[in-house]
Amino acid sequence: MPELTQHVQTNIDAKADERELDCGTVLSWNGRYGFARADRSGPDIYLGQPELARAGIPRLEIGLRVCFEVCRATLGRKPWAAKIRLAEAPA
Repeated sequence: MPELTQHVQTNIDAKADERELDCGTVLSWNGRYGFARADRSGPDIYLGQPELARAGIPRLEIGLRVCFEVCRATLGRKPWAAKIRLAEAPA
């Protein structure tokens, strides 16, 4: 009897829908929130404690490199960061 095989379709472009992360440098940090300057220029990006907690980052230091997804500012506020992660150190 011939062996039945099941074709599994994979989506190699699964991450194509995800936005590319921007990277930047932490400018200030007061223990609850801070700001980073993105490499691509533009306004400073707000780094809030809730997003940092989701990422498992307990604290930041000035000069530290981070990557994040920039979310649109509302009501005259600065853009804010989501999906924050520490940038990998250059090799």
